Amino acid sequence: MILYKVLQWLMRRSLDVHYLQVKADLQKIPKKGPLLIAANHPNSFLDAIILACLIDRPMHFLARSDVFSKGWSNFILRKLNLIPIYRRQEGKDKLGNNQQTFDESSRILSEGGAILIFVEGISVMDMKLRPLKKGLGRIILQYFKENPLGKMQVATVGLNYDRPKEFRTKVLIANGENISVDKSWLDGFSHPHNAIRDLNQDIFKELQAHTIEVDPINETEFRAISEMDSSFKENSLSRKILIAKTLRKMQELHPIQASRLMDDCKKAKQILEKYRLNFRKLKVNKGVDLSQFLLWFCLSPLALVSLALNVIPFALGKWITDKTVKLEEFYASVRIVVNTLLWIILHLSILLYLIEFHWIALLYPVLAYQSLRFYLWFREHTHYLRSTYRLMKLRKNKEEFDELQTVMKEIFRIRASFGLTPK
Repeated sequence: MILYKVLQWLMRRSLDVHYLQVKADLQKIPKKGPLLIAANHPNSFLDAIILACLIDRPMHFLARSDVFSKGWSNFILRKLNLIPIYRRQEGKDKLGNNQQTFDESSRILSEGGAILIFVEGISVMDMKLRPLKKGLGRIILQYFKENPLGKMQVATVGLNYDRPKEFRTKVLIANGENISVDKSWLDGFSHPHNAIRDLNQDIFKELQAHTIEVDPINETEFRAISEMDSSFKENSLSRKILIAKTLRKMQELHPIQASRLMDDCKKAKQILEKYRLNFRKLKVNKGVDLSQFLLWFCLSPLALVSLALNVIPFALGKWITDKTVKLEEFYASVRIVVNTLLWIILHLSILLYLIEFHWIALLYPVLAYQSLRFYLWFREHTHYLRSTYRLMKLRKNKEEFDELQTVMKEIFRIRASFGLTPK
């Protein structure tokens, strides 16, 4: 439990560094009592890290069994409340071991614990929900077999990443209505399998209500409209879900308009990318005055010092991740863990060296972390100034800028015709 709390605290600080915003509405998560948390799974074990940091109660996690194969990894993962789940792709002969997992999960729930389950059973980095597996239902059946008078809650959580692999982007998380489950609910079905199917349908509906689903073919249009939307700064999940649903309906019911929108968004994207811009920067950029530039200039020496203190772990972490990670679903997860570990090692080493000279060196970790936060703020300001300069270059090219304005007007017209006019 101590190790869990320490890592939770450290990773909360790390998330503040790696993400521009983690916006979560998890007020409905029960604070106590038997709880199963059913979540979608777009970004490998980073999903579990984020939820463990945000949900203020100890949790256990079901994880693929192959990561427990080594003795040392099994020891550490168990200390971090992970429980192995055996999947068909890891060998049919191991599926029988899942009974131990269900027994252990039932014991945790009987003690009033919480278990996080990624109910899709697979992590794929796209904006789409997949059919739910039956593992959650089997845990419930085992629990009521051992606790016929027991009750539990099932909470659904939708995770949505702006750009899953990128550094300093945004994450949106929300949970739906909790589903209460007891033995009387189970007895209302002619067969337990019917109960599991019915529960999975309810969970799927709740996840859909809090998950952005976009077909790959519509991704450019979704990013264009959502990033040009007036709610972009608010990072509104409900608005993004509405945009995604509207695009799907447009594709089904008005394919000609959908095709025009796709072409226009691609044209706009090509022009913006030529100047290394995107729809986000086009929307939020309102220009810059002399005072902003002077502030940036005066703070640049301090930013260079902060960069020197922190560049090694992040550059090395990215290099290691680029070299070792083959599947994109694991990229962000590995990078955040490696970056965090290398940062701690580096600054702990510096602390051990400095402490020999004076006890006040104990304040060094706080100084190092704050310097990192300052540099990230300076970095955002630098990106803003840079995008302003690039936008000025675009405006000087009258032909391309006029073409961009014409295309954007057509995008706005189509957007308005389908009820997506900004409020």
